[in-house]
Amino acid sequence: MTGQRGSPIQGPGASPGAVCSSGRLRRPTDADLAALAGRIGRDRVSASPESVERYARDESTVVEARPWAVVRPRSTAEVAETLRWASAGRFPVVPRGAGTGVAGGAVAVGGGVVLSLERMDRIVELDPENLAVTVEPGVITARIDDEARRHGLFYPPDPASLESCSIGGNVAVGAGGARAVKYGTTRDYVLGLEVVLADGEVLELGGKNVKDATGYHLRDLLVGSEGTLGVITRITLRLVPRPGRRVVLLVPFPSIHHAARAVTAVLGARVLPAAAEFMDDVTIEAARRYLGRDLPGGDAVGAYVFLELDGETPAALEAETERVAGVVQAHGALDVLAAEDPGQQERLWESRRCLGEALRAWGRQLGKADVVVPRARVPELVEAVRGAGQRHGLVAASFGHAGDGNVHVNLLRGDLADGEWDRRRSQALAEIMEAVKALGGLPSGEHGIGVLKRPYLHRFLPARALALMASVKTAFDPLGILNPGKVM
Repeated sequence: MTGQRGSPIQGPGASPGAVCSSGRLRRPTDADLAALAGRIGRDRVSASPESVERYARDESTVVEARPWAVVRPRSTAEVAETLRWASAGRFPVVPRGAGTGVAGGAVAVGGGVVLSLERMDRIVELDPENLAVTVEPGVITARIDDEARRHGLFYPPDPASLESCSIGGNVAVGAGGARAVKYGTTRDYVLGLEVVLADGEVLELGGKNVKDATGYHLRDLLVGSEGTLGVITRITLRLVPRPGRRVVLLVPFPSIHHAARAVTAVLGARVLPAAAEFMDDVTIEAARRYLGRDLPGGDAVGAYVFLELDGETPAALEAETERVAGVVQAHGALDVLAAEDPGQQERLWESRRCLGEALRAWGRQLGKADVVVPRARVPELVEAVRGAGQRHGLVAASFGHAGDGNVHVNLLRGDLADGEWDRRRSQALAEIMEAVKALGGLPSGEHGIGVLKRPYLHRFLPARALALMASVKTAFDPLGILNPGKVM
């Protein structure tokens, strides 16, 4: 029914085949799939090995499970028809966007029918008067800001994969990005949702109103629910006026401790950068190998900080840039490289944006987590990650959002055999999660829980909170057909 590469679920009591073992959920027969194809179109439904293979994995690199079938609707009506079919037959459904997630949230671990929203990719309306844009879930995130730019507007959330990830997936996991320190995450821009519930009913939540104090905020509950409560089929997003100018600073430091203290000092100097990112020495080396060129600073560099500043007037931006340069130099910066030209800015950012591919190229497979701690404790977390890697014979790399404490942890597989890699990765990640908890942090800042971080959730949330979450899941999806085995 499914095939796994490595061990897709980590932690005690996790069973990748548990989704259908209770008998509550069923695998659709060929006749069942033919019936659905007759209702929504034969080109929408496929179960051939070739068609399901590309939906067997996400970007986590450690989870793989071939779905039983793939449904690719083109409209809300077809999504609703699919869920009515699934509800009647008790077939598990796994909603999926562009497949760029890293927590296994869109993989049919344990079995299921993937409901891919990739064909629903229209920008429905851009409304400059109301500073809003309405889109379908399959729209690639970068397209939204490109469209907003034509009207002098700005959609700030910028996940590293913005050129390939879809907005529906961003909403489903509550994605962040480099600009979250100043502008917030995807959650802060969702004004309205159209969502199809598990029984096929279509629900409108929110709209273009800026304020809303009308009852429980079900819309906000759907954001970050990872396809377990409903299938999002239309999204209305808030836009903001586009900043007139920006400058990007690349600042090398001798150590991650110097870098983190400098970011804290910048924020303390009453400067709120649009982005404040960091890379440790291992990720710098990965980027150097991947790009095939030396990076600024030479062998003395132990960390990079990227700072993006934006504003309206050249004078104001220049004054802020000088103030930031003074602060970081006082905290041990080895240099301050500034770029105002867009081409130069992209070249500076290149070493940060390439890290997903760079680390995969170096490590073959990665054990990943996007943990978050209070930003002043980032150096302690990086040291804990490095220590866990050393104790278990793994190369550990850390990078991420210094401005908000969201650290992307990566453990590199190298040449380890499957069983040894699974064992070491699982043990190291368990240690890292304990360190995160001790530092006052949480297991996910922007990638979601999915299947990979599910075993850790009980360590961070009280039993009563988990019980309330389970009751919410039951209220939305009483049969448990939506993305079973994820989050809860």
